[in-house]
Amino acid sequence: MAKTIRNGLGAQAPAPDQPFLDITAYGSGPDDSVSDANENAAITHHVAKVNGISIPYTAIAGHLVAVDPSSSKPAAKVFYVAFTADGMDATTRPVTFFYNGGPGSSSVFLLLGSFAPRRIRTSMPGFTPPPPYAMEDNPDSMIDRSDLVYINPVGTGYSAAIAPFKNRDFWGVDQDAVSIKQFIKRYLSAFNRWNSPRFLLGESYGTARSCVLAWLLHEDGLDLNGITLQSSVLDYPANFSNAVGLMPTFAADAWFHKKTGIEPLPADLAPYMETVTQFAQGPYAAALKAFPKADPTAVETLSRYLGLPASELGGWRLNVEAADRLGHSAFLVELLQDRGLALGAYDGRVTGIDTGISAIVSPDGGMNDPTMAAVGGVYTSMWNTYLNNDLKFTATSNFIDLNDQAFQFWDFSHADPTGAVQKPDSQGNPTLYTAGDLAATMAANPDLLVLSANGYYDSVTPFFQTRLTLGAMPLQDAQVRANLAIKNYPSGHMIYLDGASRTAMKADLAAMYDRAVGTRRARLQARAALSRAVPNIIRPYFKLPGVGDVAFRPAAAGAEPWDVPDLCRAYSWPSGLVGGGVIAIIEFSGGWVQKDIDAYFRSTGLPAPTIVDVPMGVGRNDPNKHSGNPAADPDREVALDIEIAAAAYSVATGDAASIRVYWADAGDWGAMATAITAAAADGCDVCSVSWGSDEANWKSAAAMSGIDYPGRLNKAAEAATRVGMIVFAASGDNDSSDGGADPANVDLPSSSPFVVGCGGTMKPHGANAEETVWNDEPGNPNGSGTGGGFSELFRPMPAWQAGAPHGPGRMVPDVSANADPYTGYSVFVHGRQEVIGGTSAVAPLYAGLFAAFGRKLGLATPQLWLNHTCFNDITSGDNGYFRARVGPDPCTGIGTPIADKLGALFEALRKSAAKTVHPGRGRRRNAATALVPDLNRAMRATLK
Repeated sequence: MAKTIRNGLGAQAPAPDQPFLDITAYGSGPDDSVSDANENAAITHHVAKVNGISIPYTAIAGHLVAVDPSSSKPAAKVFYVAFTADGMDATTRPVTFFYNGGPGSSSVFLLLGSFAPRRIRTSMPGFTPPPPYAMEDNPDSMIDRSDLVYINPVGTGYSAAIAPFKNRDFWGVDQDAVSIKQFIKRYLSAFNRWNSPRFLLGESYGTARSCVLAWLLHEDGLDLNGITLQSSVLDYPANFSNAVGLMPTFAADAWFHKKTGIEPLPADLAPYMETVTQFAQGPYAAALKAFPKADPTAVETLSRYLGLPASELGGWRLNVEAADRLGHSAFLVELLQDRGLALGAYDGRVTGIDTGISAIVSPDGGMNDPTMAAVGGVYTSMWNTYLNNDLKFTATSNFIDLNDQAFQFWDFSHADPTGAVQKPDSQGNPTLYTAGDLAATMAANPDLLVLSANGYYDSVTPFFQTRLTLGAMPLQDAQVRANLAIKNYPSGHMIYLDGASRTAMKADLAAMYDRAVGTRRARLQARAALSRAVPNIIRPYFKLPGVGDVAFRPAAAGAEPWDVPDLCRAYSWPSGLVGGGVIAIIEFSGGWVQKDIDAYFRSTGLPAPTIVDVPMGVGRNDPNKHSGNPAADPDREVALDIEIAAAAYSVATGDAASIRVYWADAGDWGAMATAITAAAADGCDVCSVSWGSDEANWKSAAAMSGIDYPGRLNKAAEAATRVGMIVFAASGDNDSSDGGADPANVDLPSSSPFVVGCGGTMKPHGANAEETVWNDEPGNPNGSGTGGGFSELFRPMPAWQAGAPHGPGRMVPDVSANADPYTGYSVFVHGRQEVIGGTSAVAPLYAGLFAAFGRKLGLATPQLWLNHTCFNDITSGDNGYFRARVGPDPCTGIGTPIADKLGALFEALRKSAAKTVHPGRGRRRNAATALVPDLNRAMRATLK
């Protein structure tokens, strides 16, 4: 995969423009695909002016790649255009993802018409004359509030499947939403935007996509700040276009063309529409049901609202959905028949000639609709001009703005949040309902703001039907429902093509964004107050021999430091494994320097790892800030994690490890969940976490903030395991209390059922030396020793922990290894060799081993608990409140590793067998192709 493209955030001056010529052939047919999996883009620099303020920004037009999670093969190249303001703080700067609908539409309509820095000039609602056309600066651009990313789904624009996948594999409700989710996660990783406020804006079918996508993102731990549903279609066919929901739109059309029989003609559309919708829901609905015995007064009122004779409406059986003999909407062709004109379905203000051959061509069929005909020419010409000349992206392929084949082959089946599967009816008509997905997402994320934007003159997705659908969605909580705002504008389906409506919608969007970001700012302030009230937030788990609270204990016989290769041999480490796994390490402060890494691996004779830093919000690699306080210096934690994980991997494979360090925000209780989600999205195979806090602290933080931080962390770990990433976490270094007031108090994240909790032992040198529970002061529940016990947060105990002592919840730890600082690990930090211990060392030790297995394992803990013979049972010692025993115990779990048996258990591939590909267990990909996001269960079920 090509080098990741970075944007201009924080840049002091723009770099030179970088044009790009793409010669890949992007086919748009159902069985088309490409073989190229490179990520390339054109990068240009511009200045927008919004409300008199100049905003420098960077435009990126290019591709990001998505992969299939089970095989790690690239699955699709997704074409996008992003506009990012220069010099902004990515932690507070929102990013909005745009897409049109169809299904089968590219994002060009939103990009050139709505809220990008530049837009086309049209003559709406009149026909825009032929070229020359013009682009203009957009005074209503959202670049002043958010960075903007326009996505082209597979089979549109220059987006295509990557062989062996085919375009049709992505053409379906769930398949499509998963692929867009995949793109978003890739974008957040590629541009370090994981902690930015996140928004969606979808148009038409894009609103159904947004509802499904928002729930999938939530399930993966990516909660959104806001969603804009423009011209919604959330319930069809039964309710998508019913007569009651459609009738007010036709009344608006008649009002605009001065055909209404209401006298005097209402001056203002909005209050008039309130009157009409009351009629539609009451007398009209009753008359429609009672026909032919309808109330004559209701029929006469309907006639006046629609500007058509009552006799003609009777011929329609009062159903405004009636069609003529050619299948054309009867109302759209009849209202102005005396003038030989038909109305546009997308915008009833727009008219087209409806005589001669034009009367045979459907006025409400795609580009033949008068609305689309009025702007189709300017869109086509100016898109090619803008892309080639301004964005400097040129391609030899045909750009697919609308792909009818995608709609033809679209799979309208959908598995909703309840698990129910919606399928087309017996005639193949879609019966898709996605308002339920939206309701579930809003209930799960009570801060989520939703703006429903609709055009009065849009009969494709009628404004009143949208209001009926949203009013009926299963969301009963009044406070959460208050987060939904419904706005209507005197425009059509493409609201933004009307200048006044676009300006009004921009104001409504700005208000939503300001509220969402204000809520986030309030959260940050509350977080600062929380850190003062619960100061023991997230801490590292390492210990130094002879320093602080371990200074009193003399070294036991045989208690000498270990070099990692020697310890690996003592734990029967396998060798000659294929490896290929990418190791994620999560850190909250401190940093590393290359010279320490190089010195360590020279001393061990092992290859030095490749290390990639991934900043998460304010987190970054920031070494040498705390070296004066050895016991609290996070640089020691970072060195321990990187060097042990990489060495453990290299002992098993003989190769250099690939490590990604995710720098999380130490002041944010939610940052660990975010970092785990990011690592899983980047395709990492294992994740090591050597930081945490006791469950009592997590509960206090959740209670004070009103945010379920433990639940979010657990959900992030669960989502990570679903896509194959196994998470290891230290169980803590303060015995059974974990530093809390209760003598029996376990540590989170190790207590999550979706995390492998890693405890500590004291392993002396010598073949016959007994390995015991690590506790520097036996019987003390709050000294220096391994954490362990039973969770209060995650109840009951998982069924797979059968054989463990009885407790209220999940037992911690699952596994153990050497952690005593007197038998600690020799590492290099601050230019010298030191010995460091703690359960911090155990998580990266296991992470390095499992990364060498060459397989994505996900939730491996149940399998570990079924195979006790892969571990050395530790039966001596205590961690204060709990004592070791024969079998699993809350001191050292199942025991310490017999690593070659673990390799056999998980069928680790050896290099000698690398050419033998087992079904479902192909050779691992290299580190470069691992840096891509996942597809979820739905995609795995549909990609054959």
